[in-house]
Amino acid sequence: MLLALALSATVLAQEVLLPLQGGPRKMPRAKSASALELPVFDDFAGRPTNVWQRGGATTSNGTRLQPPTIGVVTLDAIDANGNLYAAASDSPFPADTLESACIRLDRVNAADSVVLSFYYLPGGGHGNQWERTGEMPDAQDSLYLDFYNAADSVWVTVWSHGGTCVDTLLARTGTAWQYVAVGLTDAAYFDSTFRFRFRNHCSLEPATKPGLSGNCDMWHLDYIYLDRDRTTDVVPEFRDVAFVSPAPSMLAAYNAMPARQYRSSDMAQAVDMTIGNLYSSNLASHYSYKVKDAAGSTLHSYDGGYENAPAFLPGGVYQTAEAHARPAVGYAFPEGSAKREYIIEHVVKEGSAADQRPQNDTVRFRQVFADYYAYDDGTAENGYGLTSTASHVYLAYRFDLNVEDTLTAVDMYFNRTVGGENEHVPLRLTVWQNEEGRPGTVLYSDSERRYAEFDGLDCYHRYLLEEPLTVDGSIFVGFEQENNYYVNLGFDRSRNTADRIYYLTGTTWQQSILSGSLMLRPCFGAAATVGVGEAEAPQVRVYPNPASDVLHVQGVGAEVAVELIDALGRRVRSVRGQQTVNTADLPAGLYLLRVAGNGRQAPSIHKIIIKH
Repeated sequence: MLLALALSATVLAQEVLLPLQGGPRKMPRAKSASALELPVFDDFAGRPTNVWQRGGATTSNGTRLQPPTIGVVTLDAIDANGNLYAAASDSPFPADTLESACIRLDRVNAADSVVLSFYYLPGGGHGNQWERTGEMPDAQDSLYLDFYNAADSVWVTVWSHGGTCVDTLLARTGTAWQYVAVGLTDAAYFDSTFRFRFRNHCSLEPATKPGLSGNCDMWHLDYIYLDRDRTTDVVPEFRDVAFVSPAPSMLAAYNAMPARQYRSSDMAQAVDMTIGNLYSSNLASHYSYKVKDAAGSTLHSYDGGYENAPAFLPGGVYQTAEAHARPAVGYAFPEGSAKREYIIEHVVKEGSAADQRPQNDTVRFRQVFADYYAYDDGTAENGYGLTSTASHVYLAYRFDLNVEDTLTAVDMYFNRTVGGENEHVPLRLTVWQNEEGRPGTVLYSDSERRYAEFDGLDCYHRYLLEEPLTVDGSIFVGFEQENNYYVNLGFDRSRNTADRIYYLTGTTWQQSILSGSLMLRPCFGAAATVGVGEAEAPQVRVYPNPASDVLHVQGVGAEVAVELIDALGRRVRSVRGQQTVNTADLPAGLYLLRVAGNGRQAPSIHKIIIKH
């Protein structure tokens, strides 16, 4: 289910948010070399565990999901390579599987009251439509839990739930995240090779426009726990005071800034921390944070002392004491033009006894001062685009400079779409002067068309300006879109910058009403032509030149795009992760070979002659 928001009957465009078309696959995590012993637990908060052995599921920090503790695993319609499953259709099809390693249940039996419990949340979120994350599983979609019966070599479904929305669960139970406990009562499960697995069935939403059809029907899981001496009718108590949301930037407006643009006045006054207590009563807890440089030396520390953390259930209450929930920053990073980064490490611990789940007690934020501005945190929760009847659509994003600088490139993150449909969307980079808070005079516009590029999972595509542009004050950076396809730009939910996003389809600029940030980053200075982190262009060897039937491209890694462009600017070949390009059927002449970079590299461009 996509989210389309029309602002008025006279507006010819709609802002559209979609679930991701593809994303980084982080499961399985570490494989277990031997069978696991009880208890078995994972809340997906810390380092990789040895609990899981296969599956296409995704782990994330749980931005905006408010899980029991930070970190969730998500089952959706995307495989382990970040693509829609081959069987994907608008009829239900099997998708992700999250399977445990073998567990030694031969040391216990049914009389030992072994119980598996977990929390689940359907995708789609709740509350205001423009603040929702992900995509709701429809009625025909399902989440399953299976146990492995080794004696009969079969998987047995012991629990399932059909597609639903969070609002329905809230109305029925009073909570969004749902607790489930399943007892192991069949003697066939109690051997040395017992396993359990979660799996889901999905169905695609029919697409009405190229670029719209993609990932869907999400289920989130957290706090998976298997142990003996338990009952299914009692939620287990843990002395677990934990972070629920990721660590924030210490900058008031940005997650990252160009080093020479940063000033101490850009620091936030305080940061928001979400802390929960999963015990049944208040627990004294201690909170602190440290600011460290790249070498690990502590530059600044904060001690929030001890505060009572209220029990989260039954009222859904988080820590409200400001010393823990909104600690003062009280620090400013040093100013300077050199690229640098810092780590802000936050720690919360239950104070009166040992915390039972230490893996969710620490969160970190990497504060980067390089050559680019970023409102986003580098992870897309949705795809953003405009649907319009107009042939030209403009998207503009505001950035405020402290000193005059040279804009040399723009990084953009595009989500993968079904069949790469959005890669055919023509764009022209555009820069506007800020005029009374809205885009005004055009300062720069491409003379040649660009195209939406997918350079690989977790990769921004760097577009170099045709000529460097000197700018100062507030500017808007974005693009002109030359057709009404869906561009599917990454959309991050960690910071709300709707007041800085504008779009135009007619004569009046419209301000966004969507809560989040575009994954679009302007880059400044000579280093921007090289890439984030001072990385060089890909080391690529191309031969023979002139070429006849085939062109060899050495140094190309997996998921790297290779394109051959003719003299008219048309892409005549586009391959990914391949080291050969077929040229036998191409007319003789001069071509450009473009090897994509990634988030830390610029593209590599080579002049090629084809001669038969």
